[in-house]
Amino acid sequence: MPNEQRFLVRPALPTRCEGKEIIVFPPTDTLVLAFIMLGAWVLPTSVDMDRYQVALSKALSVFPPVAGRLCKYSDTDNSKGDMYIRLINGGVPVSVVDDHETEQFPIGPILVSDEEFEPWIDPIPVHNVINEDEPLLRVRFTNLRKTGQTIYTICWHHGLGDGFIGNLFTTYIAYFYRGADISKLPPPVHDKIFLPSPPSDPELAEKFLPLMKHLRDAKPPEEFIPAALQSIERTSPVHITFSPAHIQTLMKRALAGLPEHTEASMAKLSRPDVLVAYMILQHNTILSEIDPDRQPIDTVVSVIDYRGNPGLAPVAMFGNAALHHTSPSFELPMLPPRAGPRNRELHFERCLATIAMSIRAGTLQTRDREFLSTYLAFHNELCRIAYQRGLCQNLLPASDREITFNSSHLIDWRRGGDFLQPGSPLAGTRYVRFHTNSIFERYVRIFQSNNAYIPGQNGMLGQWDTSLDGGLEAAFRVDTEIAEKLVSRIKEDAKHEFARVYSKL
Repeated sequence: MPNEQRFLVRPALPTRCEGKEIIVFPPTDTLVLAFIMLGAWVLPTSVDMDRYQVALSKALSVFPPVAGRLCKYSDTDNSKGDMYIRLINGGVPVSVVDDHETEQFPIGPILVSDEEFEPWIDPIPVHNVINEDEPLLRVRFTNLRKTGQTIYTICWHHGLGDGFIGNLFTTYIAYFYRGADISKLPPPVHDKIFLPSPPSDPELAEKFLPLMKHLRDAKPPEEFIPAALQSIERTSPVHITFSPAHIQTLMKRALAGLPEHTEASMAKLSRPDVLVAYMILQHNTILSEIDPDRQPIDTVVSVIDYRGNPGLAPVAMFGNAALHHTSPSFELPMLPPRAGPRNRELHFERCLATIAMSIRAGTLQTRDREFLSTYLAFHNELCRIAYQRGLCQNLLPASDREITFNSSHLIDWRRGGDFLQPGSPLAGTRYVRFHTNSIFERYVRIFQSNNAYIPGQNGMLGQWDTSLDGGLEAAFRVDTEIAEKLVSRIKEDAKHEFARVYSKL
Protein backbone atom coordinates (compact mmCIF):
# COMPACT_ATOMS: atom_id res chain seq x y z
CA MET A 1 0.00 0.00 0.00
CA PRO A 2 1.27 3.52 -0.83
CA ASN A 3 2.00 5.85 2.07
CA GLU A 4 -0.88 8.28 2.66
CA GLN A 5 -1.23 11.46 4.70
CA ARG A 6 -4.58 13.12 5.40
CA PHE A 7 -5.45 16.69 6.41
CA LEU A 8 -8.64 18.65 7.08
CA VAL A 9 -8.48 22.24 5.84
CA ARG A 10 -10.97 24.83 7.08
CA PRO A 11 -11.65 28.37 5.81
CA ALA A 12 -9.61 31.26 7.12
CA LEU A 13 -11.86 33.51 9.18
CA PRO A 14 -13.74 35.72 8.66
CA THR A 15 -15.27 34.47 5.41
CA ARG A 16 -17.10 36.39 2.67
CA CYS A 17 -20.37 34.95 4.00
CA GLU A 18 -19.76 35.93 7.62
CA GLY A 19 -23.09 36.17 9.43
CA LYS A 20 -24.93 33.91 7.02
CA GLU A 21 -26.01 30.45 8.13
CA ILE A 22 -27.53 28.99 4.97
CA ILE A 23 -27.77 29.54 1.22
CA VAL A 24 -31.04 28.22 -0.24
CA PHE A 25 -30.88 26.70 -3.72
CA PRO A 26 -32.99 28.06 -6.56
CA PRO A 27 -34.46 25.33 -8.82
CA THR A 28 -31.57 25.57 -11.30
CA ASP A 29 -29.09 24.27 -8.70
CA THR A 30 -31.24 21.23 -7.89
CA LEU A 31 -30.84 19.91 -11.43
CA VAL A 32 -27.34 18.53 -10.82
CA LEU A 33 -27.56 17.01 -7.34
CA ALA A 34 -26.50 13.59 -8.67
CA PHE A 35 -23.40 14.86 -10.52
CA ILE A 36 -19.83 14.95 -9.26
CA MET A 37 -17.35 16.96 -11.32
CA LEU A 38 -13.89 15.40 -11.37
CA GLY A 39 -10.72 17.26 -12.26
CA ALA A 40 -7.13 16.05 -12.56
CA TRP A 41 -4.10 18.25 -13.12
CA VAL A 42 -0.85 16.55 -14.07
CA LEU A 43 1.81 18.83 -12.61
CA PRO A 44 5.44 18.79 -13.76
CA THR A 45 6.79 18.80 -10.22
CA SER A 46 5.80 18.53 -6.55
CA VAL A 47 3.64 20.88 -4.46
CA ASP A 48 4.55 22.20 -1.00
CA MET A 49 1.71 20.89 1.14
CA ASP A 50 2.05 23.48 3.89
CA ARG A 51 1.68 26.28 1.36
CA TYR A 52 -1.16 24.46 -0.38
CA GLN A 53 -3.15 24.09 2.84
CA VAL A 54 -2.77 27.83 3.55
CA ALA A 55 -3.83 28.64 -0.03
CA LEU A 56 -6.84 26.31 0.16
CA SER A 57 -7.86 27.82 3.50
CA LYS A 58 -7.77 31.33 2.00
CA ALA A 59 -9.74 30.21 -1.07
CA LEU A 60 -12.38 28.61 1.16
CA SER A 61 -12.69 31.94 2.94
CA VAL A 62 -13.61 33.53 -0.41
CA PHE A 63 -15.86 30.57 -1.33
CA PRO A 64 -17.34 29.51 2.05
CA PRO A 65 -20.15 27.36 0.55
CA VAL A 66 -17.44 24.91 -0.56
CA ALA A 67 -16.78 24.24 3.14
CA GLY A 68 -20.49 23.82 3.82
CA ARG A 69 -22.81 20.83 3.89
CA LEU A 70 -25.71 20.01 1.60
CA CYS A 71 -29.07 19.89 3.40
CA LYS A 72 -32.78 19.61 2.68
CA TYR A 73 -35.78 20.96 4.53
CA SER A 74 -38.46 18.49 5.52
CA ASP A 75 -41.08 17.63 2.92
CA THR A 76 -44.65 18.83 3.32
CA ASP A 77 -47.83 17.14 2.16
CA ASN A 78 -47.69 19.13 -1.06
CA SER A 79 -44.03 19.45 -1.95
CA LYS A 80 -40.46 18.36 -1.38
CA GLY A 81 -38.40 20.51 0.96
CA ASP A 82 -35.98 23.04 -0.52
CA MET A 83 -32.28 22.28 -0.79
CA TYR A 84 -29.73 24.51 0.88
CA ILE A 85 -26.08 24.69 1.88
CA ARG A 86 -25.39 25.01 5.60
CA LEU A 87 -22.39 27.31 6.09
CA ILE A 88 -20.47 25.51 8.85
CA ASN A 89 -16.88 26.35 7.81
CA GLY A 90 -16.26 22.61 7.82
CA GLY A 91 -13.10 20.77 6.94
CA VAL A 92 -12.20 19.85 3.37
CA PRO A 93 -10.27 16.54 3.24
CA VAL A 94 -6.88 16.62 1.52
CA SER A 95 -4.94 13.39 1.09
CA VAL A 96 -1.37 12.90 -0.14
CA VAL A 97 -0.16 9.60 -1.57
CA ASP A 98 3.39 8.60 -2.53
CA ASP A 99 3.38 6.31 -5.58
CA HIS A 100 6.68 4.49 -6.23
CA GLU A 101 5.36 2.18 -8.96
CA THR A 102 3.61 4.18 -11.69
CA GLU A 103 5.91 4.94 -14.62
CA GLN A 104 3.43 7.01 -16.64
CA PHE A 105 0.08 8.65 -15.84
CA PRO A 106 -2.31 6.49 -17.87
CA ILE A 107 -4.97 9.05 -18.84
CA GLY A 108 -4.37 10.60 -22.26
CA PRO A 109 -7.50 12.45 -23.50
CA ILE A 110 -8.89 15.43 -21.63
CA LEU A 111 -12.35 13.90 -21.23
CA VAL A 112 -12.61 10.35 -19.87
CA SER A 113 -15.03 8.15 -17.97
CA ASP A 114 -15.48 8.19 -14.20
CA GLU A 115 -13.97 4.71 -14.01
CA GLU A 116 -10.63 5.92 -15.36
CA PHE A 117 -10.47 8.47 -12.54
CA GLU A 118 -11.14 6.00 -9.73
CA PRO A 119 -7.50 5.15 -8.80
CA TRP A 120 -6.59 8.84 -8.50
CA ILE A 121 -9.42 10.42 -6.49
CA ASP A 122 -10.86 10.55 -2.99
CA PRO A 123 -14.51 10.02 -4.00
CA ILE A 124 -17.61 11.80 -2.74
CA PRO A 125 -20.42 9.32 -1.98
CA VAL A 126 -22.96 11.22 -4.11
CA HIS A 127 -25.96 9.26 -2.81
CA ASN A 128 -25.02 9.83 0.83
CA VAL A 129 -24.47 13.58 0.95
CA ILE A 130 -27.79 15.26 1.76
CA ASN A 131 -28.31 15.95 5.48
CA GLU A 132 -25.03 14.19 6.26
CA ASP A 133 -21.71 15.54 7.52
CA GLU A 134 -20.20 14.92 4.09
CA PRO A 135 -17.77 17.39 2.48
CA LEU A 136 -18.72 18.73 -0.95
CA LEU A 137 -15.07 18.90 -2.06
CA ARG A 138 -12.33 16.31 -1.70
CA VAL A 139 -8.72 16.78 -2.79
CA ARG A 140 -5.96 14.25 -3.42
CA PHE A 141 -2.31 14.56 -4.43
CA THR A 142 -0.43 11.57 -5.80
CA ASN A 143 3.34 12.01 -6.07
CA LEU A 144 4.70 9.86 -8.89
CA ARG A 145 8.23 9.19 -7.66
CA LYS A 146 9.38 7.55 -10.90
CA THR A 147 8.45 10.53 -13.09
CA GLY A 148 8.75 13.47 -10.69
CA GLN A 149 5.17 14.49 -11.51
CA THR A 150 2.26 15.16 -9.16
CA ILE A 151 -1.34 14.21 -9.92
CA TYR A 152 -3.65 16.75 -8.29
CA THR A 153 -7.32 15.74 -8.29
CA ILE A 154 -10.55 17.19 -6.95
CA CYS A 155 -14.04 15.77 -6.51
CA TRP A 156 -16.47 18.70 -6.66
CA HIS A 157 -20.20 18.34 -5.98
CA HIS A 158 -21.97 19.93 -8.96
CA GLY A 159 -24.55 21.46 -6.64
CA LEU A 160 -21.82 23.91 -5.62
CA GLY A 161 -21.53 25.25 -9.13
CA ASP A 162 -20.67 24.54 -12.74
CA GLY A 163 -17.35 24.45 -14.56
CA PHE A 164 -16.96 28.23 -14.54
CA ILE A 165 -17.14 28.34 -10.73
CA GLY A 166 -15.04 25.19 -10.25
CA ASN A 167 -12.34 26.70 -12.44
CA LEU A 168 -12.51 30.04 -10.65
CA PHE A 169 -12.18 28.35 -7.25
CA THR A 170 -9.12 26.28 -8.23
CA THR A 171 -7.57 29.36 -9.84
CA TYR A 172 -7.96 31.25 -6.56
CA ILE A 173 -6.09 28.41 -4.81
CA ALA A 174 -3.23 28.64 -7.32
CA TYR A 175 -3.10 32.45 -7.00
CA PHE A 176 -2.95 32.27 -3.19
CA TYR A 177 -0.27 29.57 -3.41
CA ARG A 178 1.94 31.72 -5.65
CA GLY A 179 1.14 34.95 -3.80
CA ALA A 180 -0.34 36.42 -6.99
CA ASP A 181 -2.70 39.38 -7.05
CA ILE A 182 -6.24 38.01 -6.61
CA SER A 183 -7.73 41.41 -7.47
CA LYS A 184 -7.21 40.31 -11.08
CA LEU A 185 -9.84 37.59 -10.53
CA PRO A 186 -13.59 38.28 -10.31
CA PRO A 187 -14.92 37.88 -6.75
CA PRO A 188 -17.68 35.26 -6.47
CA VAL A 189 -21.24 36.45 -5.81
CA HIS A 190 -22.98 34.14 -3.32
CA ASP A 191 -26.44 35.72 -3.41
CA LYS A 192 -28.83 33.42 -5.27
CA ILE A 193 -31.36 34.74 -7.79
CA PHE A 194 -34.91 33.41 -7.69
CA LEU A 195 -36.77 33.95 -10.95
CA PRO A 196 -40.50 34.64 -11.34
CA SER A 197 -42.98 32.10 -12.68
CA PRO A 198 -43.17 31.93 -16.49
CA PRO A 199 -45.89 33.78 -18.41
CA SER A 200 -49.20 31.93 -18.62
CA ASP A 201 -49.55 32.63 -22.35
CA PRO A 202 -49.79 29.18 -24.05
CA GLU A 203 -48.29 30.58 -27.25
CA LEU A 204 -45.12 31.51 -25.37
CA ALA A 205 -44.94 28.04 -23.83
CA GLU A 206 -45.33 26.54 -27.30
CA LYS A 207 -42.44 28.73 -28.49
CA PHE A 208 -40.01 28.22 -25.61
CA LEU A 209 -40.50 24.67 -24.30
CA PRO A 210 -39.22 22.95 -27.49
CA LEU A 211 -35.97 24.88 -27.05
CA MET A 212 -35.24 23.03 -23.78
CA LYS A 213 -36.10 19.42 -24.58
CA HIS A 214 -33.68 18.07 -21.97
CA LEU A 215 -36.05 19.45 -19.31
CA ARG A 216 -39.36 19.24 -21.13
CA ASP A 217 -38.66 15.54 -21.68
CA ALA A 218 -37.07 14.87 -18.26
CA LYS A 219 -37.32 11.20 -17.26
CA PRO A 220 -37.74 9.31 -14.00
CA PRO A 221 -34.52 7.50 -13.01
CA GLU A 222 -36.03 4.09 -13.79
CA GLU A 223 -36.37 5.20 -17.44
CA PHE A 224 -33.31 7.40 -17.86
CA ILE A 225 -30.68 5.11 -16.31
CA PRO A 226 -31.44 2.08 -18.56
CA ALA A 227 -31.49 4.39 -21.60
CA ALA A 228 -28.11 5.87 -20.59
CA LEU A 229 -26.63 2.38 -20.14
CA GLN A 230 -27.93 1.31 -23.55
CA SER A 231 -26.39 4.44 -25.05
CA ILE A 232 -22.99 3.50 -23.60
CA GLU A 233 -23.28 -0.04 -24.99
CA ARG A 234 -23.90 1.02 -28.58
CA THR A 235 -21.56 4.01 -28.72
CA SER A 236 -17.82 4.61 -28.43
CA PRO A 237 -15.88 7.66 -27.26
CA VAL A 238 -14.35 9.96 -29.86
CA HIS A 239 -11.45 12.32 -29.09
CA ILE A 240 -10.34 14.76 -31.78
CA THR A 241 -7.59 17.35 -31.35
CA PHE A 242 -7.42 20.37 -33.64
CA SER A 243 -4.11 22.22 -33.76
CA PRO A 244 -4.03 26.03 -34.14
CA ALA A 245 -3.20 25.53 -37.83
CA HIS A 246 -6.18 23.18 -38.29
CA ILE A 247 -8.51 25.69 -36.66
CA GLN A 248 -7.17 28.57 -38.72
CA THR A 249 -7.73 26.63 -41.96
CA LEU A 250 -11.29 25.65 -41.07
CA MET A 251 -12.10 29.21 -39.95
CA LYS A 252 -10.86 30.57 -43.30
CA ARG A 253 -12.97 28.05 -45.20
CA ALA A 254 -16.09 28.83 -43.16
CA LEU A 255 -15.67 32.59 -43.56
CA ALA A 256 -15.14 32.12 -47.31
CA GLY A 257 -18.47 30.28 -47.46
CA LEU A 258 -20.53 33.07 -45.90
CA PRO A 259 -23.18 34.55 -48.20
CA GLU A 260 -22.60 38.06 -49.48
CA HIS A 261 -23.94 40.81 -47.23
CA THR A 262 -24.04 38.57 -44.15
CA GLU A 263 -24.81 40.65 -41.06
CA ALA A 264 -21.71 41.49 -39.04
CA SER A 265 -23.02 39.71 -35.92
CA MET A 266 -23.70 36.51 -37.88
CA ALA A 267 -20.28 36.67 -39.54
CA LYS A 268 -18.50 36.58 -36.15
CA LEU A 269 -18.26 32.80 -36.12
CA SER A 270 -16.49 31.31 -33.12
CA ARG A 271 -13.97 28.51 -33.32
CA PRO A 272 -16.36 26.00 -31.68
CA ASP A 273 -19.12 27.03 -34.15
CA VAL A 274 -16.88 26.02 -37.04
CA LEU A 275 -15.38 22.90 -35.45
CA VAL A 276 -18.81 21.53 -34.56
CA ALA A 277 -20.02 22.35 -38.09
CA TYR A 278 -17.10 20.44 -39.57
CA MET A 279 -17.63 17.39 -37.35
CA ILE A 280 -21.32 17.34 -38.28
CA LEU A 281 -20.41 17.37 -41.98
CA GLN A 282 -18.06 14.46 -41.51
CA HIS A 283 -20.58 12.55 -39.36
CA ASN A 284 -23.36 12.99 -41.89
CA THR A 285 -21.11 11.97 -44.77
CA ILE A 286 -20.19 8.71 -43.03
CA LEU A 287 -23.80 8.12 -42.00
CA SER A 288 -24.96 8.45 -45.62
CA GLU A 289 -22.49 5.71 -46.59
CA ILE A 290 -23.37 3.15 -43.90
CA ASP A 291 -27.08 3.90 -43.29
CA PRO A 292 -28.53 6.14 -46.03
CA ASP A 293 -32.09 5.79 -44.69
CA ARG A 294 -31.21 7.32 -41.33
CA GLN A 295 -31.82 11.02 -40.78
CA PRO A 296 -28.66 13.15 -40.72
CA ILE A 297 -27.96 15.75 -38.05
CA ASP A 298 -29.58 19.09 -38.90
CA THR A 299 -30.09 20.69 -35.48
CA VAL A 300 -27.56 21.81 -32.87
CA VAL A 301 -28.32 22.35 -29.18
CA SER A 302 -25.86 24.75 -27.56
CA VAL A 303 -25.04 24.84 -23.84
CA ILE A 304 -24.54 28.51 -22.99
CA ASP A 305 -23.32 30.23 -19.81
CA TYR A 306 -25.63 33.19 -19.23
CA ARG A 307 -23.57 34.95 -16.54
CA GLY A 308 -23.04 38.66 -17.00
CA ASN A 309 -26.74 39.57 -17.26
CA PRO A 310 -27.73 41.90 -14.38
CA GLY A 311 -30.73 40.59 -12.48
CA LEU A 312 -30.36 37.15 -14.03
CA ALA A 313 -26.79 36.10 -13.23
CA PRO A 314 -23.86 38.33 -12.16
CA VAL A 315 -20.49 37.82 -13.85
CA ALA A 316 -19.16 35.47 -11.15
CA MET A 317 -22.39 34.12 -9.70
CA PHE A 318 -21.66 31.12 -7.45
CA GLY A 319 -23.79 28.23 -8.64
CA ASN A 320 -24.98 26.81 -11.93
CA ALA A 321 -25.75 29.18 -14.81
CA ALA A 322 -25.97 27.18 -18.02
CA LEU A 323 -28.88 26.75 -20.39
CA HIS A 324 -29.50 24.36 -23.29
CA HIS A 325 -30.77 26.23 -26.34
CA THR A 326 -31.89 24.60 -29.58
CA SER A 327 -30.59 26.55 -32.56
CA PRO A 328 -32.61 26.87 -35.79
CA SER A 329 -32.36 23.75 -37.95
CA PHE A 330 -30.19 24.11 -41.04
CA GLU A 331 -30.65 22.95 -44.62
CA LEU A 332 -27.49 22.43 -46.64
CA PRO A 333 -27.17 23.75 -50.20
CA MET A 334 -27.34 21.20 -53.00
CA LEU A 335 -24.15 20.13 -54.76
CA PRO A 336 -24.37 21.04 -58.44
CA PRO A 337 -24.48 18.00 -60.76
CA ARG A 338 -21.13 16.94 -62.21
CA ALA A 339 -19.37 19.45 -59.95
CA GLY A 340 -15.64 19.68 -60.44
CA PRO A 341 -12.98 20.05 -57.70
CA ARG A 342 -13.34 23.84 -57.39
CA ASN A 343 -17.15 23.69 -57.19
CA ARG A 344 -16.87 20.95 -54.58
CA GLU A 345 -14.51 23.13 -52.57
CA LEU A 346 -16.94 26.06 -52.74
CA HIS A 347 -19.79 23.74 -51.78
CA PHE A 348 -17.88 22.47 -48.73
CA GLU A 349 -17.22 26.04 -47.60
CA ARG A 350 -20.90 26.97 -48.01
CA CYS A 351 -22.01 23.92 -46.05
CA LEU A 352 -19.53 24.69 -43.27
CA ALA A 353 -20.74 28.28 -43.10
CA THR A 354 -24.42 27.27 -43.18
CA ILE A 355 -24.10 25.04 -40.11
CA ALA A 356 -21.87 27.47 -38.23
CA MET A 357 -24.31 30.34 -38.91
CA SER A 358 -27.18 28.23 -37.55
CA ILE A 359 -25.25 27.75 -34.30
CA ARG A 360 -24.35 31.45 -34.17
CA ALA A 361 -28.00 32.44 -34.71
CA GLY A 362 -29.01 30.41 -31.65
CA THR A 363 -26.29 31.98 -29.52
CA LEU A 364 -27.24 35.52 -30.58
CA GLN A 365 -30.87 34.83 -29.71
CA THR A 366 -29.92 34.09 -26.09
CA ARG A 367 -28.14 37.45 -25.88
CA ASP A 368 -31.40 39.30 -26.31
CA ARG A 369 -32.40 40.41 -22.81
CA GLU A 370 -36.16 39.98 -23.26
CA PHE A 371 -35.78 36.56 -24.87
CA LEU A 372 -33.36 35.37 -22.18
CA SER A 373 -35.61 36.55 -19.33
CA THR A 374 -38.59 34.63 -20.71
CA TYR A 375 -36.47 31.59 -21.52
CA LEU A 376 -35.05 31.43 -17.99
CA ALA A 377 -38.50 31.77 -16.43
CA PHE A 378 -39.66 28.65 -18.29
CA HIS A 379 -36.31 26.93 -17.65
CA ASN A 380 -36.55 27.67 -13.94
CA GLU A 381 -40.10 26.26 -13.79
CA LEU A 382 -39.07 23.03 -15.53
CA CYS A 383 -36.16 22.66 -13.09
CA ARG A 384 -38.62 23.08 -10.21
CA ILE A 385 -40.94 20.44 -11.66
CA ALA A 386 -38.04 18.02 -12.25
CA TYR A 387 -36.90 18.38 -8.64
CA GLN A 388 -40.38 18.02 -7.19
CA ARG A 389 -41.11 14.91 -9.27
CA GLY A 390 -37.66 13.36 -8.93
CA LEU A 391 -36.93 13.51 -12.67
CA CYS A 392 -33.53 13.41 -14.44
CA GLN A 393 -32.70 15.92 -17.13
CA ASN A 394 -32.45 13.99 -20.38
CA LEU A 395 -28.93 14.58 -21.72
CA LEU A 396 -29.32 11.93 -24.43
CA PRO A 397 -30.10 13.07 -27.99
CA ALA A 398 -33.78 13.90 -28.49
CA SER A 399 -33.64 12.41 -32.01
CA ASP A 400 -31.20 11.25 -34.68
CA ARG A 401 -31.29 14.80 -36.04
CA GLU A 402 -29.82 16.50 -32.96
CA ILE A 403 -26.36 17.00 -31.51
CA THR A 404 -25.45 19.06 -28.43
CA PHE A 405 -22.24 20.96 -27.79
CA ASN A 406 -20.87 22.46 -24.60
CA SER A 407 -17.69 24.45 -25.09
CA SER A 408 -15.15 25.38 -22.42
CA HIS A 409 -12.79 26.86 -25.01
CA LEU A 410 -12.66 30.20 -23.17
CA ILE A 411 -11.78 28.58 -19.83
CA ASP A 412 -8.14 27.74 -19.21
CA TRP A 413 -8.61 24.91 -16.73
CA ARG A 414 -4.85 24.49 -16.49
CA ARG A 415 -4.62 27.72 -14.46
CA GLY A 416 -5.85 25.71 -11.47
CA GLY A 417 -2.60 23.72 -11.53
CA ASP A 418 -0.21 26.63 -12.04
CA PHE A 419 1.69 26.49 -8.73
CA LEU A 420 5.18 27.49 -9.87
CA GLN A 421 6.55 30.98 -9.42
CA PRO A 422 7.09 33.18 -12.51
CA GLY A 423 10.65 32.71 -13.71
CA SER A 424 10.66 28.99 -13.09
CA PRO A 425 11.39 27.12 -16.35
CA LEU A 426 8.14 25.13 -15.90
CA ALA A 427 5.93 28.03 -14.72
CA GLY A 428 2.68 28.82 -16.48
CA THR A 429 -0.07 26.60 -17.82
CA ARG A 430 1.59 25.13 -20.90
CA TYR A 431 3.37 22.50 -18.76
CA VAL A 432 0.22 21.47 -16.92
CA ARG A 433 -2.17 18.85 -18.29
CA PHE A 434 -5.86 18.84 -17.34
CA HIS A 435 -8.43 16.02 -17.44
CA THR A 436 -12.09 15.76 -16.45
CA ASN A 437 -15.10 13.44 -16.62
CA SER A 438 -18.55 13.00 -18.22
CA ILE A 439 -18.74 12.01 -21.87
CA PHE A 440 -22.17 11.43 -23.42
CA GLU A 441 -23.70 10.41 -26.73
CA ARG A 442 -23.62 13.18 -29.35
CA TYR A 443 -22.80 15.68 -26.59
CA VAL A 444 -19.67 17.43 -27.83
CA ARG A 445 -17.48 19.01 -25.18
CA ILE A 446 -14.61 21.27 -26.26
CA PHE A 447 -11.57 22.20 -24.17
CA GLN A 448 -8.28 23.98 -24.67
CA SER A 449 -5.73 21.35 -25.74
CA ASN A 450 -3.13 19.90 -23.45
CA ASN A 451 0.42 19.88 -24.69
CA ALA A 452 2.02 16.48 -25.17
CA TYR A 453 4.42 15.23 -22.51
CA ILE A 454 7.01 12.52 -23.16
CA PRO A 455 7.99 11.07 -19.76
CA GLY A 456 11.60 10.93 -18.67
CA GLN A 457 13.34 7.99 -17.03
CA ASN A 458 14.38 7.32 -13.42
CA GLY A 459 12.67 10.36 -11.94
CA MET A 460 14.02 12.76 -14.60
CA LEU A 461 11.68 15.28 -16.23
CA GLY A 462 10.58 14.43 -19.75
CA GLN A 463 10.26 16.50 -22.91
CA TRP A 464 7.36 18.70 -23.98
CA ASP A 465 5.77 19.10 -27.41
CA THR A 466 4.04 22.49 -27.25
CA SER A 467 2.77 22.52 -30.85
CA LEU A 468 -0.81 22.17 -29.60
CA ASP A 469 -0.69 25.43 -27.63
CA GLY A 470 -3.81 27.32 -28.72
CA GLY A 471 -5.47 24.19 -30.06
CA LEU A 472 -8.78 22.63 -29.02
CA GLU A 473 -9.82 19.08 -28.14
CA ALA A 474 -13.34 17.79 -28.74
CA ALA A 475 -14.81 14.66 -27.18
CA PHE A 476 -18.17 12.89 -27.35
CA ARG A 477 -19.68 9.45 -27.83
CA VAL A 478 -21.14 8.32 -31.14
CA ASP A 479 -22.42 5.07 -32.67
CA THR A 480 -19.57 2.58 -32.64
CA GLU A 481 -19.88 1.92 -36.38
CA ILE A 482 -19.27 5.62 -37.00
CA ALA A 483 -16.69 6.41 -34.29
CA GLU A 484 -13.53 4.86 -35.77
CA LYS A 485 -14.31 6.09 -39.29
CA LEU A 486 -14.94 9.60 -38.00
CA VAL A 487 -11.62 9.88 -36.17
CA SER A 488 -9.54 8.38 -38.98
CA ARG A 489 -11.22 10.44 -41.67
CA ILE A 490 -10.73 13.72 -39.81
CA LYS A 491 -7.07 12.89 -39.16
CA GLU A 492 -6.55 12.13 -42.84
CA ASP A 493 -8.48 15.22 -43.93
CA ALA A 494 -6.37 17.43 -41.66
CA LYS A 495 -3.21 16.30 -43.48
CA HIS A 496 -4.61 17.80 -46.69
CA GLU A 497 -5.88 21.12 -45.27
CA PHE A 498 -9.38 19.68 -45.04
CA ALA A 499 -9.62 19.17 -48.80
CA ARG A 500 -10.52 15.47 -49.01
CA VAL A 501 -13.95 15.95 -47.50
CA TYR A 502 -15.17 17.55 -50.73
CA SER A 503 -15.17 14.26 -52.63
CA LYS A 504 -17.55 12.76 -50.04
CA LEU A 505 -20.19 15.51 -50.13
